Amino acid sequence: MTRAICAASGIAALLFLLSSCWLGRIERSGALHDDLLLDGGVPATLYLPGVSPTVMPFFDFPVRQDRPPGVALAHGFALDRCAVSTLARRLAAAGYAVLTFDASGHGQSRAGYARSRARPDALYTDFVAAVDFLRASPFVDGERIAVAGHSMGAAAALDFATRDSGIDAAVMISGGWTLAGPFRPANALFLYADREPDAIRERSHALAARLAEVEAVRVGQTYGDPGRGNAVRVALVPDASHGNIVYKAATAELVLAWLDAAFGIERPAPTIARDPRWRLVQLAGIAFALVLPGLGVLIGRLLPPGTPRGAGDRGAAHLALAAALFAVLPLQALDAPLVPLPIEIGDAVASHFALAGIALLVWLARKGRLAAPLSGQLSSATLLGAGAALVIFALLLQPIGTVFHRMALTPPRALAFASTALVLLPFTFAFQSALRVGSPGVAALRALAGRVLVVAALVTGVWTGVSSWLVLAVLPLFVSVFACFELLAAFLYTASRNRVALALIEAGWLAFVMAAVLPMRA
Repeated sequence: MTRAICAASGIAALLFLLSSCWLGRIERSGALHDDLLLDGGVPATLYLPGVSPTVMPFFDFPVRQDRPPGVALAHGFALDRCAVSTLARRLAAAGYAVLTFDASGHGQSRAGYARSRARPDALYTDFVAAVDFLRASPFVDGERIAVAGHSMGAAAALDFATRDSGIDAAVMISGGWTLAGPFRPANALFLYADREPDAIRERSHALAARLAEVEAVRVGQTYGDPGRGNAVRVALVPDASHGNIVYKAATAELVLAWLDAAFGIERPAPTIARDPRWRLVQLAGIAFALVLPGLGVLIGRLLPPGTPRGAGDRGAAHLALAAALFAVLPLQALDAPLVPLPIEIGDAVASHFALAGIALLVWLARKGRLAAPLSGQLSSATLLGAGAALVIFALLLQPIGTVFHRMALTPPRALAFASTALVLLPFTFAFQSALRVGSPGVAALRALAGRVLVVAALVTGVWTGVSSWLVLAVLPLFVSVFACFELLAAFLYTASRNRVALALIEAGWLAFVMAAVLPMRA
């Protein structure tokens, strides 16, 4: 059985390498683009019409009359400029110069993230850097500029359009909250998905009605005149959600039609091509999942074996876990996490897990169940095996992140990773010690039941108002890490009952994803 698993994972690893190599080739040779650093240290990528040649493309400037309009495009919360790269490529293919950038605290940006509930202009300086670059670039018609964004980026784009009178159009995708600046935003388009949260849908309608000076707007109807700069429209993107609307072809079609009208460009409706990277990313994702069972077997064989223990507590461990998770929830209401990590949302979640883990460790100690997991399992081989699993996991995530989020750690994020892993260790060790017991099948089911309790506690915190609603926004991130870890853990536990290694790997994986993805405060 284990030979078959290892063989299947080996084939999956080969498939992963091939798809990753092909993905890298398409990434470099597709739309004409290059990375750059804007004023103020804002990391960005410029996309231009045309196809990237094999040599450096940015040598010759187009003559002035051939320079395309520019679009500054911002991503959403806990994302980076890779998340809007599909839309950027589609706009560039249709003849626009598109500048995407990492907002403060996100991606590779070294600037700190600041909570902006009372500061609608919190990302104003990022947009200033982007728009100033487009206006001065020899590749762009600096007199024709639009701003656009998704979610958090939509709110920032709308706010910037109210503070800069030289913007020709503003496109808000699943977002937009305030009209705080002194100017009326020109040619404002509000897009939302059919599975959008009600708050975003209602706010888009309210803002559009205010700009159109009507009591209520109709979806799909244009108010005002794009040629005069006072057009307003609300449009619905079908078969989409808040998270995937920015990847939809229908979104690109609506945005392109609006920009063409704003800039007076007349042409047949362009055909929106499928991003060729998507199929390869999906293939790499499937191969990644299939690699994990074999990786678990191989690493498990290198580890010192753990002490087998029966699962005879009849649910007491799950009750203890639930009690620990829910008992510490009120402490989250303080809005000041007890563990001072520089990761937005991650600090609150890590604090929650750490406190629950300490409570669960106390329960295990009273039951006399802490000595067995530590006996002979904490060794150099365990540390090396867990470290190898972490490194492989980080490497496997790199190609998959090309259309979602770069998974590289900047020096500040590397420090945040190390501190977050230490904070998470009490919880992951207590979880593995309490629930990962019995036969491999029983242990896997008990662990999955524990994951359900963890997710339920996080959702309950948001539902009761104890935790920030942004926890729900990043909850899929935690669920995906849990799912990947369980694919490896079930087979590592089969090969070795080393619960210390499992705790180290889980803490490392969670900390790595949190540090690589979530916004960093200064």
